[in-house]
Amino acid sequence: MPQTTAWATVLFHHERGALNRVTPAKAYGFHVGIWWQNDRQLVAFRQPVTEIETTGHLVDSDLTHDSAWETARWELLPPPTVEYFQIPRGRILWDTVHRSGIVYHGNSTSEAVFKELARLYGLPRWEARLDEHYLTGEALEEFYRLE
Repeated sequence: MPQTTAWATVLFHHERGALNRVTPAKAYGFHVGIWWQNDRQLVAFRQPVTEIETTGHLVDSDLTHDSAWETARWELLPPPTVEYFQIPRGRILWDTVHRSGIVYHGNSTSEAVFKELARLYGLPRWEARLDEHYLTGEALEEFYRLE
């Protein structure tokens, strides 16, 4: 029996300059992008690796949390004063050498979220990397107290 989650998935697909809401299905081909997750929703924005020009071995999306926030806000429904960096979020890159994904995340990401992201972004293999840039809540406050 499939594992159930406490949240629903909302997926936006960015291709050829257009951003469209699509059915949250397994990706065919490799994708990169950004995402947010709260206790109700996983909101993911993905972009095919084949659409991105790169000179190095890491492929990154041109999507930014700041620019996608107004779209994500309507799905996440935070209080009006909450900003995009106050909700758990992350970024997914593609490593062309190792043919695997890199999931950058903060302190609030569960194994279930990692697995769902791998499915949505078409990642056969992936590595989760904690990134201070994506910390939220008390962990973020503590990080800045240490500086």
